[in-house]
Amino acid sequence: MRPAVRLSRRAGGGFQMEGVSTTPIEGVPDDAGFVLSGGAPWRLTWSVAERGWILGPLSGASSDELGRTTAAGVEPILAPSSLLLADGRLFRLAMIGASEPRVELGRWDVPGAYAVARPAEGAWMLERTAAGEALEAPVELWILTCVELGRLDGWY
Repeated sequence: MRPAVRLSRRAGGGFQMEGVSTTPIEGVPDDAGFVLSGGAPWRLTWSVAERGWILGPLSGASSDELGRTTAAGVEPILAPSSLLLADGRLFRLAMIGASEPRVELGRWDVPGAYAVARPAEGAWMLERTAAGEALEAPVELWILTCVELGRLDGWY
């Protein structure tokens, strides 16, 4: 079983992800969104026109896009968000439950979740389901999931 992913806020703003790669990945705020450290030199940029995050190389053309999110609204709301990877796979991130809220990461075209995120002492813990254990999930999917979780939780 793969370890869970822990998403937490950074003291200076932004977020930190542990459990995705051998070293923590940090989203450090800048004017356009976040610069990612601890992994590949990537940038997350908020697009007002797209109403979502765009993940790409720190320096490069827009055609080098690695993935994106699309939110149902600009303000944090409970409607599902879409996560589109560069390889064409489309995922959804949806809030589930009222008494014990959680966020589930799954595909739009099949039922069930690959991972379930639950609040944990000011942070979020993402645990893979049985289906998620079989999913070959690139780092980009976890980055997009985590940045969108932070947005939905009102962190930025």
